[in-house]
Amino acid sequence: MSKESVLDFLTDAAKDDRLKSQLKATSNPDELIGVANQAGYDFSAQHVDEALSDLKKKPGFFGALAEATLRIFSPHDDDYPTTGVQPFSGEISRK
Repeated sequence: MSKESVLDFLTDAAKDDRLKSQLKATSNPDELIGVANQAGYDFSAQHVDEALSDLKKKPGFFGALAEATLRIFSPHDDDYPTTGVQPFSGEISRK
């Protein structure tokens, strides 16, 4: 049951901005499990390992993992300033 809880948590974290921001602030597995426990999920590091082991056996695992990781850890918007470093558009010096 707890392996399913891990998968449910990861799925929900990919959709929930609050969980995403909390996960970004974690620096070790214990903190990740703490975030999950506070969100109402009950699992341990061993359950995470078991869930990942099961996922690795499924076809397309790495693509799905990459997609989930990008959804969790990528920025929500592109709020870069309009000024700053711009792409080079001139002539290359031949000196």
